Amino acid sequence: MKYRTYLLLVVATAFWGVGFPIAKIGVEYIHPFSFAFLRFSLVFVLFVLFFKLSLYNLAEKLFLNFKLLFLMALTGIFLYGIFFLFALKFAKASDVSLISGANPIITAIIAWIVLKERLTPLGVLGICVSFVGIAFIVSKGDLKTITTLNFNLGDFLMLLATTMWAVYSVITKKALRGLSTTEAVCLSSLLGALIFLPLAVFKGNLHLTYPFKAWASLMYMVLFSTIIAFSAWYNGIKEIGATKASVFVNLVPVFGVITSVVVLGESLSFYEVIGGLFVIVGVVMTNKRVSGEHRLQKQ
Repeated sequence: MKYRTYLLLVVATAFWGVGFPIAKIGVEYIHPFSFAFLRFSLVFVLFVLFFKLSLYNLAEKLFLNFKLLFLMALTGIFLYGIFFLFALKFAKASDVSLISGANPIITAIIAWIVLKERLTPLGVLGICVSFVGIAFIVSKGDLKTITTLNFNLGDFLMLLATTMWAVYSVITKKALRGLSTTEAVCLSSLLGALIFLPLAVFKGNLHLTYPFKAWASLMYMVLFSTIIAFSAWYNGIKEIGATKASVFVNLVPVFGVITSVVVLGESLSFYEVIGGLFVIVGVVMTNKRVSGEHRLQKQ
């Protein structure tokens, strides 16, 4: 059973990691606004069908939890979607996936500020190590790039996207007190799609005659990177808990980089290897903070 659980978690992180280069293919043909609108509209519809959710119950939950759900949609769907998809237009998919690996670090900082979650000296050190890795990736190995603010726009946008996802994660912790995870993701996807709708229509040249590879990219992000990955991830968490499962997040940038090299033909640079290692080591150190807290709570 444990090996099956580990397999589920690896599958989820693989689908998320592969999503970076796959989404990059999609936004070459579909405007990011339209891509995001179509993705989250389909996510909502398929979530309702796949999980057999009651529309009446969803409407009631939306009314009772509208403020939190709107904030989730604004940060984790709308702002994250804009920054992420435009980052893919300006930066290598491998760089974008590596920068995304810092999400647990940024989440830990925001949770410390907003939720007053405890940070140990090891956790602080892990945050510093990860940010050194991010700086190495963003500067392409030349730290003078940061002091002169001469870095790639896509890398900067991905940092903003990662921050928005971290804010979304913290808000989700509060929202889940009155909603199931499935309901929260489903309803925030609906609101996110509605926010994207006017931009998709008036700025995104929305239509349905995109080439096959664009639709294939979109459907991958809907089916594999969202619904299947979501299901596998939370089934894994049910078996071994969120603390142990969080370690598997480190595989996301690994799968992202490998797929970017294989699918898009991107070259793997020295700065990406060094920076990626720093990010992953920092995340592991910060996760030790979480494990320590859980042990204290059990005593």
